[in-house]
Parts: sequence; C-alpha cells; structure tokens
Amino acid sequence: MGQTGKKSEKGPVCWRKRVKSEYMRLRQLKRFRRADEVKSMFSSNRQKILERTEILNQEWKQRRIQPVHILTSVSSLRGTRECSVTSGFDFPTQVIPLKTLNSVASVPIMYSWSPLQQNFMVEDETVLHNIPYMGDEVLDQDGTFIEELIKNYDGKVHGDRECGFINDEIFVELVNALGQYNDDDDDDDGDDSDDGDDSDEGEEKQKDLQDNRDDKETCPPRKFPSDKIFEAISSMFPDKGTAEELKEKYKELTEQQLPGALPPECTPNIDGPNAKSVQREQSLHSFHTLFCRRCFKYDCFLHPFHATPNTYKRKNTETALDNKPCGPQCYQHLPLLPRN
Repeated sequence: MGQTGKKSEKGPVCWRKRVKSEYMRLRQLKRFRRADEVKSMFSSNRQKILERTEILNQEWKQRRIQPVHILTSVSSLRGTRECSVTSGFDFPTQVIPLKTLNSVASVPIMYSWSPLQQNFMVEDETVLHNIPYMGDEVLDQDGTFIEELIKNYDGKVHGDRECGFINDEIFVELVNALGQYNDDDDDDDGDDSDDGDDSDEGEEKQKDLQDNRDDKETCPPRKFPSDKIFEAISSMFPDKGTAEELKEKYKELTEQQLPGALPPECTPNIDGPNAKSVQREQSLHSFHTLFCRRCFKYDCFLHPFHATPNTYKRKNTETALDNKPCGPQCYQHLPLLPRN
C-alpha cells in the first residue's frame, strides 16, 4: 500500500519536470531558430545591397561628372575639421568642413494619460502594471490594500520573471513533445536512483527518447495526448486555464492546421474547387455578424461583435402605470373624456 501511495505522488511531479524541461528546450530551440533567421536575412539583405551598389557604380563610371566648386573651409573654427575628396581622374581635390555633433542623452521613457472621447472595448489585464502610491499615512492605516490589489491579478506584477510565457505555437509543440512519453514511465523516471541502473541503459534510453522526439516533431502524433499532459501544463501555467480548457484549445489549434479546414460558420470560396451551394443566410453569415452598420466597416473596435455590458442608466427610473384603481374614489372610475 505504501508503494502505491509513492507512485501516486510521484506521477504529477514527474510530469511537471517533463513539462518544464520540454518547455525550456522549445524556448531555447525557438531562440536559435530566430537567431538563424536574423542571420540569414542579414546576409541576404547585405548581398542585395552589394549587388545594387555594384550596379550603381557601373552607371557612375560611364558618366562624365563635373566637379562642384566648393568654398575653402575655415579650419580655425572650433569643432570643425576638413574632409577632402580625392578623385581618380584629373579633377581637383574637393574640401569641405566637417562639424562634429556632441552626443545628447536620450529622453527617459515616460507615460502620459490622455482623455478619450469614446470608450474602446479591450481585454481584461491579467498583469498589474502599476502599483499606486497614496502616501505613507494611507498605507499605515490600511496596509492590506496593496495585497488585495495584487491578489486580484493572481499575484502577477509587471517585471516578474516567474510567470512563464507560452503562446499557441509553443503550446502545440509542447503537447506534441510530451506525447512521446508513456503513462507507464512515471515510476521509471523516479526509480533510477533507488535501483541503481547501469549508465549504459540510461544512455540507450536517452537516445531512444531523443529519436522518438525527432520522429514526433517531424510528423504530428495520430493519437490524442493523454489527460496527464494537460493537467501538468495547467499546473505549470495556471493562467492558461484548466486541463479541460487546454484540451479544447489544443483541438481547435490542431484542427486549424489541417489543410482546407474551415470554421463551422464559414463556407468555401464560391470561385474555388470546393464551392458549395448553401442558403443565403449561411453565405452572408460573416457579413451579418462582423459588418458594423454604424461605422460601415468590418470588425470595428467601437461596436464589437460580442455583446458588451450596458452601462447607461436613465436618471429618472421609469415606473410602469398600474391600471387597477386604488380605491372607490379613484380617478380611473371617471368616464373617459372625448379627445380633440
């Protein structure tokens, strides 16, 4: 019984370690890819510049250029130097003064708030960017204000490096990389130190995992990942949602990557090979839902597609008129007068 309890506690810990190691590996691999892309783009741009410069040099060599007469520079002035341009032909040397500008300190970064004439619908902030300072007296009287403010943002403050960054691309790659592990490997990872396995077996196992990782990265896995993967990712990145939400998100992201996959509301292009004959309401679905009748444009910021909370309230509350008479002497018993 004690052994089963040890296994149950060891499983989530092993998956958390796997999530952390694979996440760091993917982030490092992404940085290397980004650096390689920057280097290749720089070399290609440099090659284009050299080719264009060579073309311009050939054009200038074929032209007859006359020298520009410039006044002689005054080298006695402070902060000036003489620069001369020597021509390879029989043209005289051109001299011009060079003025050196002193370095100016950059303006510090600052933020200013400006009033808006209208409200803009934005997403809720999940990270606290500014901790207000209201004076020492207020903090002495009520010191829990800052703590409650940080708790509203789940303890996330701008500048903290503890909260990891994971986008949709890294999320899909992380799930695919974790799919190489089996559920039965939870105990094998933790029992290596207790049983004292040989180093050769550990190296062979590491090579097999590396080969499986390469195979899984080249071709996507056919079997849907285990629930333990999403539970471990949810425990490492709680701001991304629960395990069920991550599972649904993974389904949506992988379905979008399929060739020719369309959302259920969309219809294929009428000019394409996969055109379908649908009803008028279905073909104009995006027009009716995304086109703003006020701004006459699609997906405007002022009037979003999803319903926004109504914050406008009337100053005078409207009370419904009661048609029942309040008593025997009520005015509602009087006969109605003819209206002109």
